[in-house]
Amino acid sequence: MTSPNSPLLTESFRVTVLGSGTSAGVPVMTCDCPVCTSSDPRNHRLRSSIMLRNAEKTILVDCGSDFRQQALQWKIQRLDALLLTHSHSDHISGIDDLRIYNWKQGCTIDTFGSAQTLSDLKQRFSYIFSPLQEGGGVPQIDLRTIAAQPFNAAGLKVMPMEVMHGKLPVTGFRFGNFGYVTDASHVPDDAIEKLKGVRYLILNALRWRPHPTHLTVDEAIAVAKRIGPERAWFTHITHDLDHEETNAKLPKGYELAHDGLEFDVEAERNT
Repeated sequence: MTSPNSPLLTESFRVTVLGSGTSAGVPVMTCDCPVCTSSDPRNHRLRSSIMLRNAEKTILVDCGSDFRQQALQWKIQRLDALLLTHSHSDHISGIDDLRIYNWKQGCTIDTFGSAQTLSDLKQRFSYIFSPLQEGGGVPQIDLRTIAAQPFNAAGLKVMPMEVMHGKLPVTGFRFGNFGYVTDASHVPDDAIEKLKGVRYLILNALRWRPHPTHLTVDEAIAVAKRIGPERAWFTHITHDLDHEETNAKLPKGYELAHDGLEFDVEAERNT
């Protein structure tokens, strides 16, 4: 057992932003605005998701509509755990593709989410839990309900926190010196406290104009300043925001995330 004065045991991971876009992605279908037609690859945004990966394990946060493309593009060869922020389509609709990893790895995939998220998952993917026939197979996922306490995901200590997406509770996650929050319109004080001390933060910032279920850029800046990370990136971005133009207006240390953004973090081992 680790004593209170023992140093934390950590593992190094590389965080990769697999997608930084909102539910419609960018470019938006049928749109010919300057961002959707931009030649800057940082303005091309798949649905929001991140991956933490090192030589031994890979952890995915959200598995949305673009997961197959993301897995191919970033060569995701294995998957040890899936963490779900909530059950909206752009965050869960790629789950059927997890069966490839079941075949390759020969095991189920631990899938973590709130009680409400996992209940929604059972309804949306009822064929996974009550298959009518074998066919091409179904994903083998082991549902793990999380609440307010830290939990063990692939040997890591993960701290969850509840934020509000309009009236819908959404789960944010802290991995050691890194925090990830998406689809929030309000970040309560207790979530702020759980995130204080992170070195790196990814937080949603939809656009400059107000929105009923998402933080604006200015609101996200205010939340990030309360948390106090060394670096903050904003995600779940609409086509309202041009990457370079928006970054020029942000405070020092704050930037828009982009697909393919990578940085290294230290996550705490679960002991």
